[in-house]
Amino acid sequence: MPDDDPTEAEYLREIELLANDVVDRALDEGWLSFDPDPDEATPLQRAVNALGRQLRHYHFEDDGCVDPDAPLVGLAGALLVRPTTVLSEQEYVDICERLGVAARPQGWALWHTWDRKGRPITMVTTRISTTEGMLLVWSKGRHMVPARPPRAAVAATVRGWLGPAVRSPGYVAATGVVEAPTAEGAWPRRQSWAAIDQ
Repeated sequence: MPDDDPTEAEYLREIELLANDVVDRALDEGWLSFDPDPDEATPLQRAVNALGRQLRHYHFEDDGCVDPDAPLVGLAGALLVRPTTVLSEQEYVDICERLGVAARPQGWALWHTWDRKGRPITMVTTRISTTEGMLLVWSKGRHMVPARPPRAAVAATVRGWLGPAVRSPGYVAATGVVEAPTAEGAWPRRQSWAAIDQ
C-alpha cells in the first residue's frame, strides 16, 4: 500500500485485493467452496469460503455495502437515458422534457420505484455509475437494490413508470412480470413513453 494516506475507496480496494489473494490461495490448495460449507470444513475454511462468496458480488458506488446502515430503495426496474441511447439528439431532448429535467450530456438514470403510498413513480437521478453497476448485477440474475440517493441526486420524480426499463430480478421473482430490455439505441416511439401504472 502507498505510504501516503489512502482515500476510503483506495483503502477498501486494497482490502478487497488482499481478500482476493486469500481466496485465490484457498482455491490453489483445492479446498475453497462457493457452495454450502462441507461438514468437515474448519472454522478458518468456513470464514474463507464466506469471504469468497462475498467477493463474487460485484461492488460499485452506492451499492449499499460500504454503509450497511444506509437506507436502500426498492426498485422494479431501471434504465439509462443518454444522448447516445436514443435515435436523435432531439428525441433525447424530448424525453428529458417529458421527465421535467434539462438535457445533459451524461444523461439520467431512471429508477422505477414506489412512493410512500405504494404508487409507481419514476425517480430521475444523477446516479449513472450506480445504475450501470446495478444493471450489470441484474444481468447475471442477481437481486440487489442500491442505497437511497440523497435529495440532491434526485432531479425529479414522475408519476408512473416511464420508459422501457430493465426489470430487477427481485421484482420479476415477486410478480412474474418480465419485460425484455430494449436494445441499445432502440427507443420506442413517443406514444409508448406514456406512464405505465402497474
